[in-house]
Amino acid sequence: MLNEYLIEKYGYDEPIFINNLEVEDMNKKALRQAVSRLAKAGRLVKFDTGIYYIPKPDRLLKRAFLDTTKVIIKKYITDGQQTYGYFTGLTAANQLAITTQVPTHLEICSNIEASKGRTVMVGNRTLRVKRPKIEVTSDNYKILQLLDLIQDAEKWSDLPEQEMVSRLRTRIVEEKLCREELKKCILLYPGRTAQKIIEWELIYEFT
Repeated sequence: MLNEYLIEKYGYDEPIFINNLEVEDMNKKALRQAVSRLAKAGRLVKFDTGIYYIPKPDRLLKRAFLDTTKVIIKKYITDGQQTYGYFTGLTAANQLAITTQVPTHLEICSNIEASKGRTVMVGNRTLRVKRPKIEVTSDNYKILQLLDLIQDAEKWSDLPEQEMVSRLRTRIVEEKLCREELKKCILLYPGRTAQKIIEWELIYEFT
C-alpha cells in the first residue's frame, strides 16, 4: 500500500513533494488520486500545494505543523544526499554572525530556480530565490556561499573589519575549503572579490 511505502521512504514529519514522487506501477494520475484518499483519511496532511507529510500516529494533537524551514531546505538546498542550493545574502551573513541584522526573508541560490531572482512563499515564510552563478554541487556549495559573503561582506557586516575577516578565516579553516575549488569558482565573481581574498590574507587559509 502507498501509505506503508511513504512511511518507509520518508518517515514521519518529513516533507513529501508530490511532483517528485514516483511509485512503481502507478502513473501520475493514479498516484495523485491515492495521495488525495490518504489525505482525506488523515494519514497524510497537506502542508502547501503539492507538499504533504505523514503525522506521527501517537501524536496527542490530531494536527501538527511541519517545520517550514525543513521544507525550504529540502526543496531548495539539499535532500540529504545531494546539495543543489545554499543560503546567501543577509541570511548567510547572519548565520556567520558577521551581522546582527535579522533578514525579513530568506535568500537562497538554487539549481531549481531559473530566474535572476523572485520572491516566493513557502508556508508562512517569504523567500528570495535566484539561480546560482554555476551549478551548485555537494563539492562547491560551501565555496560559492563564502565567495558570496566575501563579495558583499562590508555591505552586511556590523563588525570592525578585523573581526569580520577573522570570522571569514575561521569559516575557511573549519570547512576545510580548498584552493582547487576556489580556482574553479573565483572567475565567476567580480575582480574585487579576489582582491579582498588576497588583501585580507584569506588565501593562506585554503588547503
